[in-house]
Amino acid sequence: MAAAGLKVVVLMGGVSAEHSISIRSAAAICAALSKTPHDVTVVGLATDGTWLCADFSALLQSARDKLVTVERDAGQPVGLAFDGDRTRLIDLASGSTIVEGVDVVFPALHGPGGEDGSVQGLLESMRVAFVGAGSGASAIAIDKLAMKHLCKGCGIEQADFVDVSDLNDREAIDLIEASFGFPCFVKPSRLGSSLGISRVGESAGLAEALEQARRFDVRVVVEQAVDGREIEVAMMGDRNPDISPAGEIVAKGGFYDFESKYVTDDVELIAPTRVDPDTYDRMVSVSRRAWNAIGCRGMARADFFVRNGDGKVLLNELNTIPGFTAISMFPRLWKATGLSMEEIVERLIALALESGPPRPSGS
Repeated sequence: MAAAGLKVVVLMGGVSAEHSISIRSAAAICAALSKTPHDVTVVGLATDGTWLCADFSALLQSARDKLVTVERDAGQPVGLAFDGDRTRLIDLASGSTIVEGVDVVFPALHGPGGEDGSVQGLLESMRVAFVGAGSGASAIAIDKLAMKHLCKGCGIEQADFVDVSDLNDREAIDLIEASFGFPCFVKPSRLGSSLGISRVGESAGLAEALEQARRFDVRVVVEQAVDGREIEVAMMGDRNPDISPAGEIVAKGGFYDFESKYVTDDVELIAPTRVDPDTYDRMVSVSRRAWNAIGCRGMARADFFVRNGDGKVLLNELNTIPGFTAISMFPRLWKATGLSMEEIVERLIALALESGPPRPSGS
């Protein structure tokens, strides 16, 4: 477990379309941290990217019941500074120190600008320990196209896919029909929480789906629809991560989209779920292969399809900052092993400290 009395900075919000979900995750993380001896400072990233420090307790409480936002005028602008010895959180207006000697940063950020390696790269340059994957692993994992090409090269089985980023509607239809046909899923390459994703049953619906995906990212991937179960496992550790029991998502409205995740109640989450031992062992093996292929550390959630008919295990994605909300699979799956939320958070902080702050090259 983590050392007692650490100075922990939690980051939430951000420039991503998943801003509000990040705050909801931060609310659960901060509630867990409140039961520990750590000194916690919450930094809210406004939608324009400004880092702000304030008493966010009311906002965090509201986030449990509705989608909220860190407003630009919610607090004082702050930043991190490394003086060659320690990392400090400072007030940008006065230059005064708010937190002297930050021990660990917990990025509760989802999507671009927080989960894509950008913040991780900043924290690495600030020489401060932080929870989760480093900049390289984060950048690969969030980019569906990059991750799929990497997995293809590693021989990891997944749903068939095509890159339609630079194609017009007609070219995209022709490529999809020649590759695997309809139905299919159209997705922005670098986003999560099922934002911008559409299920397309026939070619007539593709143009609208492409337009929707391109609102979020210029890179767009189309995947063959898989008839099967949606199974997930949670991961924590370093080179040889622990793997949780399997959980299952049963979407009542067609697929597990943003609305069914956070707004409506059109999904059933089963944690743990029944999976035969051979299938589970294959998921564990693939999870570790994908984890090590990107150089992951800290935590991740591996999402799979188990195809009906032949039972083939297909990797869907690896999420390096999984949700921590009340309905999120990551904490639910660890809870099934007997770990409370505060124990999960403490272990993640301990893993961050074990990795330690990044060292300059050649040192």
